[in-house]
Amino acid sequence: MSELLSKKWFYRLASTLILGGFAMLCQPFTHDIFVLGFPVLLAGVALFMILDHVPDGKPKTEEDDRG
Repeated sequence: MSELLSKKWFYRLASTLILGGFAMLCQPFTHDIFVLGFPVLLAGVALFMILDHVPDGKPKTEEDDRG
């Protein structure tokens, strides 16, 4: 279960939302998809920013700091 909710998976989701939102904004087919593009892009950026501020799962020890 921890693999399913890993940070790596959420980074992939955020990147997919950003790319999908950008593609939705650039497509020339329908206005409805264009209107949904910005909220999708914004959700991806927000998720990416949140993930950057969440610390990793394992705490650092003194041995890790020394190299």
